[in-house]
Amino acid sequence: MESLAEKYGQLLLSQLFTQVWYGSWDEFEETISQLPSELQKEFPFYEVYDREDTRLWHENYFKIPGEYFIPPYLSSYQEKTLDAENHLKQDLLSLITTYDKLGFYYPLEQDEYPDHFGSLTAFITATITEEIKAQHENEEELVEDLQTIKEEVYEKYLKPGIDQMWESNKHKISDPFFEAFIPYFLSNIGYVSNTKSSAGG
Repeated sequence: MESLAEKYGQLLLSQLFTQVWYGSWDEFEETISQLPSELQKEFPFYEVYDREDTRLWHENYFKIPGEYFIPPYLSSYQEKTLDAENHLKQDLLSLITTYDKLGFYYPLEQDEYPDHFGSLTAFITATITEEIKAQHENEEELVEDLQTIKEEVYEKYLKPGIDQMWESNKHKISDPFFEAFIPYFLSNIGYVSNTKSSAGG
């Protein structure tokens, strides 16, 4: 079992990832500002962060259909056959059931779909928060259950979706923030999710 310090590190990273995927720049700045400046330098995307530019590129990439648009949804990267679509519907139902079990309604509050990459990282954030609580209360079995749920969401949904998104769209990314952010996310989301292999391969 990881130490609480590691868990808090995972929580912070997961919060940052969620804030970027959702474009919540006030929260992003607030989270980063709580860190000492030498730790801020560990985030290559923060060094090139310019709020206005980054906000505009986030909208171009993830919100406004057009030449730069990159769908931030798991379902956009599934095959379009009837079988695959039925499979996806089942996957989404399983995902929503998993969310429900933890009382996790963040995507609804954000007016986003459950398969938005921000929703998946927000769910991982919520799971880490519950793990920290359970660890404080020495509920080892609950900690293990939560880790299993988190790893499954990463392995089954987030990793395949995000890998596919990057492969299909990396040629569209030209601004310095997202050029630095997405590779960083790919190589660190595995750490956040407790899986030993990093998503960067």
